[in-house]
Amino acid sequence: MNLPDKQQRNARFWRKFLRLTRGRVPVLRTLEVVAGEENDAAFRAVISSIKEAMEQGTSMSQALRKYPSEFSASVIELVGMAEKSGAWDEILREIVDGLSEGTFE
Repeated sequence: MNLPDKQQRNARFWRKFLRLTRGRVPVLRTLEVVAGEENDAAFRAVISSIKEAMEQGTSMSQALRKYPSEFSASVIELVGMAEKSGAWDEILREIVDGLSEGTFE
């Protein structure tokens, strides 16, 4: 399946996020690392902005809501559920799979 570049980029972002956090890298450091490896300057700025918002106490799902053109409502809702339930591994895998399969935008 040929996915749009944005979906491929987002799947790559969430896959890196999952793998780093699964490896016990703290979330803010994970965002810093992923931003540093991102080739798309505009998306790198989005990741950095999310990190900054979280440093100021905003939840990740709320920070993602500022970028509806980058993160679909489905992904944002799933992140919100991960925040509430603590089931990050399972939910991040669902996000990656959904983006990779074309289920999510």
